Formats: sequence, C-alpha cells, structure tokens
Amino acid sequence: MKTASQSGPKWQERAGSAANDYVTGSQQTTKDQSALAIASKPNMIAGFNAAMSAGLYEKGLQRSGKSGWIAGVAEKGAQNYPTGVSAASSLSKYTSRSGAFDAARGAAAALPRGPRGSAGNLSRVAAVVNALRAAKVGK
Repeated sequence: MKTASQSGPKWQERAGSAANDYVTGSQQTTKDQSALAIASKPNMIAGFNAAMSAGLYEKGLQRSGKSGWIAGVAEKGAQNYPTGVSAASSLSKYTSRSGAFDAARGAAAALPRGPRGSAGNLSRVAAVVNALRAAKVGK
C-alpha cells in the first residue's frame, strides 16, 4: 500500500495533465450543473449547518491559517488570477454585472457638496449607498 506521500506526485502529474478531459467532460455531459446545484440547496444548507455546528469551519481555517492563505495566493493565485481576468468572457461579465450599478454610483451627482465631514456630504454618501442597495436587491 502506498502512502499519501508516495502517491501524491503521481496524482499531481496525472491530474495536472487532465485539463482537456475536464473541458471535454463538461461539454459532453447531459446534466445541467446549475439546475442540479439549485435542486440540492436543502442538502447544502443541511451540510453547512452540520459543519458549522461541528466546528469544521474553524478547524479548516486554523489548519491553513494566514500563512497558508498567503502561500496559496503566491503559489497559485498569482498565476491563475490574470488567466481568469483575461479570459474572453471576463470583460463582458464584468461590464454587464458592474454596469447595472452605473446609475447608482452617480446618485449623488446632483446633490450639493459641503465642507468635509458635513451633514450634506453624509447625505450624498447615503444617497449612493441607498441607490446601490436598491440596484442590488432590485427595489
């Protein structure tokens, strides 16, 4: 029987070269990933609640800690982030989702500016926050 240390390099090599299989599998499936995920919401909530009650959330975060997070960003995130951002669909998704808030971001444009820290400026901030919230929740 092999240990995890012995089988790890093989796993990494084989899984790392399976990108084409991953894409092909997603293209050939007859299952609707989004519909299945939505249908499994009760199971997800039950699992989430059980994990939270058992302290698994904290245990997982403590296992990695801040140093694990920083190492992951440096080792994986730094190279994967630009790949995701430069993907063909990223710009259209960004502009579509962010564009829904364009009008809300300008909600204070017509309101007068006041001195730093004034109630008038706080009203401008409140106008933008309220408009952003309304745009987000559809009200």
